[in-house]
Amino acid sequence: MNSRLSPLVDERVGRSWTLFLDRDGVVNTRIMGGYVRTWDEFHFEPGVLDALPVLARWAPRVVLVTNQQGIGKGLMTEADLAELHERMRRRIVEAGGRLDGIRYCPHLDADDCPCRKPRPGMAQDDLAEHPEIDGSLSVMVGDTPGDVEMGRRLAAANGGGATVRIATEADPAADLTYPSLAAFAAALAPLVAKSATHSAE
Repeated sequence: MNSRLSPLVDERVGRSWTLFLDRDGVVNTRIMGGYVRTWDEFHFEPGVLDALPVLARWAPRVVLVTNQQGIGKGLMTEADLAELHERMRRRIVEAGGRLDGIRYCPHLDADDCPCRKPRPGMAQDDLAEHPEIDGSLSVMVGDTPGDVEMGRRLAAANGGGATVRIATEADPAADLTYPSLAAFAAALAPLVAKSATHSAE
C-alpha cells in the first residue's frame, strides 16, 4: 500500500493543496439510517483524534465537507450544526489537530443541489475562495462511493487529484483504501516525517 502512498506524499511536498475530509463514518461514527443531531450523539471514530494531527502536518489546508440533509428535513437547525461543529473543532484542536474549514450542504437529495455530494460543489467553492491552492493536488477522503465519486469529479474538473476510501474492502474506484482514518494516518506518519526532514535539509 505504501508503494502507492509514497508518490501521493512526494508530489505534494512544499506545495499548496487541500485535504478534504468527509465527516460521518470517517471523523465520527455514522448513525445508520439517521442523523447525528446533537453533541451527545457525536462520537469520534477510534484513533481519529490521534490521526488528525498527522494529517495536519501533511496537508497545508484541511477542510471538512459533509452532507447534512437533516437540516433540510427539519430534524435540526443550522445553529444546532454550528454548535456541534464548534465543539468538535475544539476537541480536535485540543488534541493537536486542526480544521481550516467546514463546509456542509443542508439541502435534500431531491433538491439537486450542486454542493451535495457526490457533486464537488463544496470543494470547488472552497478552492475558489483560496486561489493560492493548487486544486489539481486535492485529496478527498470519505467512506462512501459518493465520496469517491465526488473526489473523482473534483479531479476531473481540476486536472488532477486523488481519492482515499475508508472501507474494510478495497475500492477499485479509489486511489487508495484504508480501513479507518487512523490506519491511513499511521501509514502516512513515517512518510510525512521523512518529507519534513528532507525539506529542512
